[in-house]
Amino acid sequence: GGERKMLAMGRVLMLDPGLFLLDEPTANLAPMVATALLTEHVRQLAESGAAVLIVEQRAKAVLAISDRSYVLGGGEVRMEGTPAELSGRPDFVESFLGGRGAAAARPETPDEVRLPGSG
Repeated sequence: GGERKMLAMGRVLMLDPGLFLLDEPTANLAPMVATALLTEHVRQLAESGAAVLIVEQRAKAVLAISDRSYVLGGGEVRMEGTPAELSGRPDFVESFLGGRGAAAARPETPDEVRLPGSG
């Protein structure tokens, strides 16, 4: 799992592209491997001067390496800001970082789930 993803990212890095689009790069990886993958490879990508766009569900990991983050919900941007700005928003902390008073997703109907702060 993790070795294959790291190898694939290394191969792409050798091509020296100006933009990297990473869709769930840590899916199915153990937390320690996911953190290593994001921190090391994204650091290398950024040092190469490339822009990096990451779609990821591990909010904590992405905030640790991003300059700016966007939270999407229902096909719309629900929140945006720097990691410091987002971390200062109680609704973001509770919904995505599991902070104090974190509210769980609650079902509205058997087919619908609403995340706190998503409207």
